[in-house]
Amino acid sequence: MNAVICFWIIISSGIILGQEQKTLIYNDKSDFNPAGYYFNSAFDVVQNPYYFTQGNYQEKYRVLFKRIIDPDESIKKDGGWKKFFNDEFASYRVAPNIGLHTIGSGYDSREMYEYYYVHAYKFPMLLTVATLYAGHLGNEALELSNENVSSHDNIADLFFYDVAAIVLFRNDEVVYFFKDDLGMRRWSYQPFIDVKEGKINNAGLNYIFRPNVFKAKARPFFFIGMQNLGGLSYEYSSNRYITLSSGIAFTDPLKQKGYLATAVFYDSDELLSASLIVNGSENYKVRINLYPNLFSGDYQLGLMSGIKRDKGVMLGVNYILPLGIGVVL
Repeated sequence: MNAVICFWIIISSGIILGQEQKTLIYNDKSDFNPAGYYFNSAFDVVQNPYYFTQGNYQEKYRVLFKRIIDPDESIKKDGGWKKFFNDEFASYRVAPNIGLHTIGSGYDSREMYEYYYVHAYKFPMLLTVATLYAGHLGNEALELSNENVSSHDNIADLFFYDVAAIVLFRNDEVVYFFKDDLGMRRWSYQPFIDVKEGKINNAGLNYIFRPNVFKAKARPFFFIGMQNLGGLSYEYSSNRYITLSSGIAFTDPLKQKGYLATAVFYDSDELLSASLIVNGSENYKVRINLYPNLFSGDYQLGLMSGIKRDKGVMLGVNYILPLGIGVVL
């Protein structure tokens, strides 16, 4: 049976028709919305301009759908099932596949479902699957700008790890473990369209883990995405944290090469308020994001600024909309 048919049987029988779930992740004070999630997800990989590029979307989507419409043929064409398994399930690639596509996407799928359910949308699970895959298809398509990414990567992500993500985070105990025990949150960027070049900037999905292992105000901090950082968070006031961290911003994720990045974060009431990252992703020497949670009232205002390595300056603003506007000069 065609793998595509099998995929949709799994989705329809085991996920969409499942029982209602508790609201454990979604915070109605956050600026989360499905459209904003799409831009952060679909354009996540362009955080690495050395490896992936924007543009030529129609051709990239055409190639992607050609690869995934008949997974068996694509897998055999790119080296066979043994190579597929070795590449995607028995190599270092399994770390980002599980960390980002299963755990990260699982967290996203649960929050998305809760958003649709709380806002009384019909068929919230169907909308969740559609939104998640819309973003991931865009992300996989943009990965085709690098010839080192074969169909094995696309198929493993879309048909295995992403499906596992949705199934896994339907379980409340799993959600409690990652959210409460490990202190997992998603700290996305604030995407905007560059009015000068028509490209999406400042997009990306990032996830943090901050377990309270010491039962103290200081907690270990881990940040994963196109940057992997580690550091320490300090709760200086009730549910208000300052975090210092450092690590690697990838220029070549397959060879684990990149820049030494340093970051400072401020978050309060479980929402990211501000971030300052030096030598981070998307070729920025410095990047600052000020999130709606930083501003008092219901302004839903987001501000971004940064300096590129090529000396370009980024300025962006967002008010309520899922996609801000800005310019890179």
